[in-house]
Amino acid sequence: MENTYIRDIDQIWSENGEVYITSEDKTVTFDAKNLLGNLDSLLYFAIKEANQENKDLQKRIKETIKKLKY
Repeated sequence: MENTYIRDIDQIWSENGEVYITSEDKTVTFDAKNLLGNLDSLLYFAIKEANQENKDLQKRIKETIKKLKY
């Protein structure tokens, strides 16, 4: 199985029961019903990872501020 990394989404559209997501020169096609059935899991993981990144960033900022105070 090939893995494709998508950092930025350029375009999202739908037609004929499918949802398309384009990034640079690649397009990922989903069956709309299947995507909808997995949307709760996609949201869960996306929010979980975004929150973790925010915590890491907040921690680094606090550490930098502490260093600047001394």
